[in-house]
Amino acid sequence: MQKFKIIKKNFFEFLEYDKGYSRKTIESYSRDIKKFEVYIEEFSINFKQLSKENIFDFHLDLSKSIGPRSFSRILSSLRTFYKYLFSEKIINDVVLNSIQTYPSPKFKKSVPSFLSEKKIYEVIDKIDLSKKKEFIKMRDKAIIMLFFTSGLRLEEMTNLIFRDIDFANNSIKIFGKGGKERFSKFDNFTKDLIIRYLKKIKKYPLLKSNIHNNLFVDKDNKSLTRDNIQYIVMNNLKGLSLSSFGPHTLRHSFATHLLNKGVGISAIQSLLGHSKLSSTQIYTHVSLNKLQDTINKAHPRGKK
Repeated sequence: MQKFKIIKKNFFEFLEYDKGYSRKTIESYSRDIKKFEVYIEEFSINFKQLSKENIFDFHLDLSKSIGPRSFSRILSSLRTFYKYLFSEKIINDVVLNSIQTYPSPKFKKSVPSFLSEKKIYEVIDKIDLSKKKEFIKMRDKAIIMLFFTSGLRLEEMTNLIFRDIDFANNSIKIFGKGGKERFSKFDNFTKDLIIRYLKKIKKYPLLKSNIHNNLFVDKDNKSLTRDNIQYIVMNNLKGLSLSSFGPHTLRHSFATHLLNKGVGISAIQSLLGHSKLSSTQIYTHVSLNKLQDTINKAHPRGKK
């Protein structure tokens, strides 16, 4: 399968140099294409003669571990990859048509789960009562509160470096999707947690020599990966009555709280780094659901 690896490498270079895609976007494509590569190697599939039956089998194989939303994203990556193969005359139009016309799985767009402030502080208290080392406690609490008070994405948190933090103004410079720059804020409680964590690892006050270092590290002073951070959040949120409990849940909570406090949808869009307003408008449904629930409980003719 050496040929596939060479073509894959050329494809990523095409995305970077011809299409101008960001490193993070290319990493996302790489994870998707890798799943496909594992499949064609395991079942000895000729990728140049891919059929709808092959795609169906690939879909079936992945359905044991991922949901329809995730497969839709993988399928989108494969379509881009196969368009590239066609443009390079590596495949014919029949193969291209097979993947272009394969139906994307349907999935219900659910209203995101979110945590109340009370629940967040319960999580923080639970970490305090754990038997973890003090450095780990400080770090984990800082990660969770920074997600909750700034609305960062997982990738953005993973890539956060000291230089991006402005403690004087409680703000963070964020490089989001497509390398777009934006700023977000965090509260004094979160600031205190981050500083206490940095003091534990002897990196506060910040020095010119470490401003390019990643903010969050492990016990060996190695930068935490996206999987490390995801595990920390999921491990500390598990047990709560939520439909999901990863970093995105904290991002949803950030947006929902702003909306409930009267912050305008356009301002929330900017803070989240959404390019389309429609991506932010789902939070209006969360807010309306909460309002309806309040009415049902409080109004004399509401549902009891």
